[in-house]
Amino acid sequence: MALDPISPEDTASAAQVARSARTVAAWLFANVTVGAFGVWAVGELFRDAFSLTGLCFIIPSSFASAALLVAALLAYACGCRRVAGAAALLWLLPTFWLLFVENQWIRPRPRGDARAALRLVHWNVGPVMDHWEPIAQALAPMGADAYVLSEIVRPEVSNAVAKALGEDFTVCHVRQIAVLARGALKLARPDERMPSRAYLIEWQSARGPLSLLAVDLPSRPFYSRAPWLRQVYDRIAFLKPDLVVGDFNARRRAHWLGHLPKGYAHAYDEAGVGWCYSWPDGFPLWDIDQCILGPRIRPIRYDLVSTGVSDHRLQCLEFSLAQPSGE
Repeated sequence: MALDPISPEDTASAAQVARSARTVAAWLFANVTVGAFGVWAVGELFRDAFSLTGLCFIIPSSFASAALLVAALLAYACGCRRVAGAAALLWLLPTFWLLFVENQWIRPRPRGDARAALRLVHWNVGPVMDHWEPIAQALAPMGADAYVLSEIVRPEVSNAVAKALGEDFTVCHVRQIAVLARGALKLARPDERMPSRAYLIEWQSARGPLSLLAVDLPSRPFYSRAPWLRQVYDRIAFLKPDLVVGDFNARRRAHWLGHLPKGYAHAYDEAGVGWCYSWPDGFPLWDIDQCILGPRIRPIRYDLVSTGVSDHRLQCLEFSLAQPSGE
């Protein structure tokens, strides 16, 4: 039995149905994306002041910008000109936020003395926490005077890393944080319960004594960070450490990180440049690893470095110490 030939009218009808389906899909995608923009805007406006807005604050500006751009182009290609125009206009705000609020593209002038510089590295070792060899291989080229490692559970691993870095390195290991440094280390206030998971460590560096507040906060995405960050804020104000560093699992503009105690500032703001996000390594979208400088610290350079070993980029800070007022 012979098949009936497909008429031009049937071909045109099928093409029209396909175009209509693409148009509906573009319209739905664009409108869902515009709704996501509203969620992002609420998060950026209120940040983590409330539990619900804290969830909105999780959405990164880079994601909102990319999604709105795709929505605008897709809607325009399918003939939804009004939706495309709305998405394009909304795209401007997260893009501006991404480029000029969250990131800076000119490195601030160094305030420290390079001749008396110290180098501090912080790194969440994550997936390789039980293997000292890849950790040591990634850290050795950094040539730092002190390393703060997050999520390193076993003291024998941190001891092996310190030995690989050099015989002059000492170790202070507390729970899931290890500090490795040239010079003596001591855990201060060891009998305190420390509910904030922030540990004060005294370091006798080559340039003089320093106090480090090492932080390792929970990583559960739908758990409010604000109570933990408030505790860290209070500890900074009370203990007055020289440096605060660690995996905060909270963005730099979170409420209790955006308003630091007097005299404290973020290392990225003071000496950093470029893409400020530290997680995930390879395509970082969230700035959840922080380095905070106390009044004695004179920053020279701050960088975030990808290693391809862990899921976090590492932080590298070069700095010097302010001279005592009598010198």
